Amino acid sequence: YLNLLDWSSQNQLAVALGPCLYVWSAETGSIDLLFELPDDDNNITSVKWMEDGSHLAVGTAYNDVQMWNVERKKQVRSMKGHVARVGALSWNRHILSSGSRDSTIFNHDVRVADHHIATMRGHEQEICGLAWSPDGSQLASGGNDNLVCLWDANGSGVAGSDAHNRAPVHTLTESSAAVKALAWCPWER
Repeated sequence: YLNLLDWSSQNQLAVALGPCLYVWSAETGSIDLLFELPDDDNNITSVKWMEDGSHLAVGTAYNDVQMWNVERKKQVRSMKGHVARVGALSWNRHILSSGSRDSTIFNHDVRVADHHIATMRGHEQEICGLAWSPDGSQLASGGNDNLVCLWDANGSGVAGSDAHNRAPVHTLTESSAAVKALAWCPWER
């Protein structure tokens, strides 16, 4: 349940192969090694370009979420908190959502030092897919538990009295297998 390729708005393809992250330019045909993880048994488990194509989010088997400036070939953030591999990522402007094998989804505000702004709990198994709606109002998550959960960006669905922890506003249970591929209709809600 890994998401190892993503196409950018700058016409570049990010491809993760084990501990290595490569960027292929469709315009020039060049292939550049962006980085290689230092630990032999740590692999890249997910990649997702920021909307403007300048930064790339990377999830690892060692539970880390990294943010890379691709042009400068420099890691600019490391966001910890998950306790299992990070297999799904999705951007909503400056908010990066990360889904983990630990069954949680974290929202990270990459503009601030205290990046972890929400934890979403609604799955019982690994998060296999994440997709923000085109208008940024809802996040869809798919899990190995065969569920699709829908989450509001505005924080409705708060679990208990803690605004930091959220519950889904809708849960779809009709799937009979893990839900990895998710997409929103681009022209209608």
